[in-house]
Amino acid sequence: MMTLDNIRHLPRLRIGEAMRLFGMTARALRFYEERGLIEARRDRMNCRYYDAAARKRLEWIRLLRAGGLSIDDIREVLSAEDASAAGHQCALDKLEARHAAAVQELSALEGAIADLRGPGAQTAGQALPA
Repeated sequence: MMTLDNIRHLPRLRIGEAMRLFGMTARALRFYEERGLIEARRDRMNCRYYDAAARKRLEWIRLLRAGGLSIDDIREVLSAEDASAAGHQCALDKLEARHAAAVQELSALEGAIADLRGPGAQTAGQALPA
């Protein structure tokens, strides 16, 4: 079974293997290539494959997408990593900003729910009077 730990020595990874390893669809891989986030090379049969640099970027993309970051934010993180190896700090900054926005969104949703319930409405954790 292929894992991130045991593929580092491989010179190339084909699209089907990348799909399984990174949990992405072929369409997603092509999309990231179209957007310039990764570069897929081609073999003499014109089949896509991903070298070690592309695999590293795919792992970044997988992690950052799981964190809810946009394509533009991911592009910034990858650029920071390429320019000065500051990708980790850039990623942390982006993820912290996304977390703060999510907390704010959740607070707004809770307020909307409370408004819909009205002043005397019972909330989920309250017991009914005996």
